[in-house]
Amino acid sequence: MKALTRMFADRRDARLLDRFFARYQGRTLIVHQGLTLDWLEELLKLGGGGGHFRIDTRKPENRDSPVLWLAHHFILPLNLPLPVLCDVGPATIAIRHLHCAGRLCHPADIAWILEDMRVRARVHAALSRDSHRLVTRLGLAVGDNTYEMDLGG
Repeated sequence: MKALTRMFADRRDARLLDRFFARYQGRTLIVHQGLTLDWLEELLKLGGGGGHFRIDTRKPENRDSPVLWLAHHFILPLNLPLPVLCDVGPATIAIRHLHCAGRLCHPADIAWILEDMRVRARVHAALSRDSHRLVTRLGLAVGDNTYEMDLGG
């Protein structure tokens, strides 16, 4: 009976992952538990509102929402300072928190952090799809969130 229950759970998880990656591949998410109005206003001043999906995890887990399910089961358990920036690839989610020097970074810095994640592979964690589950690979120490600015020099 346990094996049958596990099989159905694995199928459900695989479907949720399919839906998540189909919807968010090639996009970025900001997973948070509330953002200040000032910070959001600055984010929205960026072209296209920064182009990031904002996922508020204060909402309870919802199995009908693959992104909330993923946030509650895989991102929050990493215990990184929130908010975190998630760069979603075809089968991998690169994750980096948005705190630097003990405070939340300015929204305009997100572009530099994202470049650092993509070009230098500097991430706090990466979640890689393996069939019906995500495998976690840890990277940078939580206290290390410096990034380089490529000013074209």
